[in-house]
Amino acid sequence: MRTATKRFLAIIWAVLAALTLVGCGGTPEEEREMTNGPVYDGVALPQSLWTAPAWEEEPSHARTEEIRGIWYDTVYKGEPTKAFAYLGIPAGASAENPAPAVLLLHGGAGTAYWEWVASWVERGYVALAPDLEGHVPTRDGTMSSYPAQLYTRSEYPAPQNVNYADAALPMEETWMYYAVSTATLGNSLLHGLPEADPQRIGVCGVSWGGVIASIVTGYDDRYAFSVPIYCSLNIAGSGGNLASYYAAHPEALVWDDDEGLAKVNTPILFYASNVDAACSALAVSKTYERCKNARLILVDGLPHSQVHAAAAIEPYLFADSIVKDGPAFSRATAEPDAQNPVFAYQGEKGVQARLWYTSDDITQGQAVWSPMRCPVSGTSVTAAIPEGAAWYYFSVDDGGSGICSRIVKCES
Repeated sequence: MRTATKRFLAIIWAVLAALTLVGCGGTPEEEREMTNGPVYDGVALPQSLWTAPAWEEEPSHARTEEIRGIWYDTVYKGEPTKAFAYLGIPAGASAENPAPAVLLLHGGAGTAYWEWVASWVERGYVALAPDLEGHVPTRDGTMSSYPAQLYTRSEYPAPQNVNYADAALPMEETWMYYAVSTATLGNSLLHGLPEADPQRIGVCGVSWGGVIASIVTGYDDRYAFSVPIYCSLNIAGSGGNLASYYAAHPEALVWDDDEGLAKVNTPILFYASNVDAACSALAVSKTYERCKNARLILVDGLPHSQVHAAAAIEPYLFADSIVKDGPAFSRATAEPDAQNPVFAYQGEKGVQARLWYTSDDITQGQAVWSPMRCPVSGTSVTAAIPEGAAWYYFSVDDGGSGICSRIVKCES
């Protein structure tokens, strides 16, 4: 009798464990396969980036009991160097009780932000925020600080972000190669931490960090989730300041390639503004369309800043839905087009839907989008496109996450 009881309890615990590992992609995380090396070869990345780098603490930059400053090994011009990072480990995380984790990638002229790490640690995540431009944060710098107050130069060799002005140099000497390598090694560092669950490690990037998050997600299938904020791929020719950098430096187009990203099954949330001078919503929409397992949220008039990005709740909720058994995000099942303005999705019945339309050029970040309430039938939304509209998309509030459709160009 005692043996039968033990067997019954073992079965129950196994079922419960499996259920806790199911993300919004519908597959138990314990079954998710990961490749210990690059899964795309658009740019040749060495296998060594998939090995956990050595790291050491920087006591002068400890922030709280849970957040410390560290240096970890990376590479520049083929030679070893070090990158600064903030590493946060929530109380209670251990080898016996590993926590989900996230790699946090800052934007241009930024650095590692300890407050951003704290936001994720408070939600129970191990968080690593590396500096990607050879900077070291000042003690008094914050996410709102100007660069002069935010950081100083590192003593270790590293390139700065020069908006692809270095793209014609040998690949290993360019900033983007350094940033992608350092980010990938940061992911490997997290995978080597006993306090981090290797099946539940994601990435979140802001602005240029959103570009890098999009790139590394296409080369590295170890991410359980990915959240590029503001910027993505498919930027060239789509308008915005970043598009001008690709136009001026065509050698950089190799990084705007979405072939790798289109092949991975990683759950992705693209979170962006519908008006952004840096990266147009059209580029983000194009990248979203190419992905197998993506969601899109366009926020009307969302300001472009690290502060606004870190304060947005949706990236945290999306991560929770994948790695913490949080409520699932709705996802599109049918996208609208110029002839068929219908958006269908899988998820909760919509409580409110809007058609957003504009007659303006959406590539320069200055379009005025007009919202129009439209009917919801179960999990399907439709509307008549107003006369004179040049572009449109749908947004659905399902009482939880909310999602948007791709952006559609109207027939002329």
